[in-house]
This record gives sequence, C-alpha cells and structure tokens, in this order.
Amino acid sequence: MMNKFIFSPVPRRGAVMAMLVLGLACGCGSSEKKPDASQQATISGKVTLDGSKPAPVDTDVVFYCSEKNATVAGRVDALGNYSVKAGDKSIGIPAGRYQVMVRPPAPPAPKVGTDDYKAMMMSGGAAKPAESASVIPTKFQAFDTSKIVLEVKAGNNPIDLDLSKL
Repeated sequence: MMNKFIFSPVPRRGAVMAMLVLGLACGCGSSEKKPDASQQATISGKVTLDGSKPAPVDTDVVFYCSEKNATVAGRVDALGNYSVKAGDKSIGIPAGRYQVMVRPPAPPAPKVGTDDYKAMMMSGGAAKPAESASVIPTKFQAFDTSKIVLEVKAGNNPIDLDLSKL
C-alpha cells in the first residue's frame, strides 16, 4: 500500500499567523516627523482682566505663527493660568513671532426640549452668547483685532496677559 500525502491548497494556521505578525510588524512605527527640539518652545502664563481678576475658566488663549504655519492653544483654569499645547505634533511649538487672541469659553448648549433650545434651533443654531463673552473685550477675540504680537523664543516662555493693559 502506498502512502498518500495530501497537500492542502490552504496554508497551515501557523504560517498564516506568522505572515500576519510579520506584516503588522513592518507597518508599525511612527512616520510622524519630529520637530527640532532645540528650536521648540513652551508657553504658559496667566490671563487677567485687570491685573488681578482671572479670565473666566475655559477661556482660550490661541497663538498663531504665520511664518511656521503653527497654531497652538491653551485653556485658562480657575486661577487664570494657562499652558499652551501644540496643535500639530509634527510642528510642535516652534520659536517665532506669534499673533495672540483670547476668546471666551463657548456657551453651553441648551438642553433639548427647553425654550432656549427651541429659540436656538429657530435662529439657525446660534446659541446665546456666554455671560463671560462680555468680560473678554471683543478686540481680543480675533487675531486681526487683538494687536497682540509676541516673540516666542526656544525654551520656556512665561507670558502673562493683562487684558486691561493691552
């Protein structure tokens, strides 16, 4: 009697798993470009309205550097402090000349079914301005009107913004 070998056209489970693991391993790794650490900055500080009264919680402090196409932002805490984070990790926070705007927190969305919700829906989705919106002067709420331009250097940049003096 002859021994019959049966060849299966389907590869064995172990071989399939090995190919899968090898394929995944080849695809792993970050293709994200890392910014030059020697040219990176950190930005933090305090936003006040009159030198002592902190800006409202969740006020946004946004920095934009047109020459590096970098936008970075931070949020104000209960004490008026903020710390900026990079919007694009491949750019980071490069040293350069930045325009700055300070925007009030977004108003909370009204609860579904309330009169405020119905009014918002009838007005095309515009919510009522937040109470704190009037606390942040309108001129600081856009880059072109804030007129705040700062030179950010590599390393630590403590930047306090007293809106009553700007």
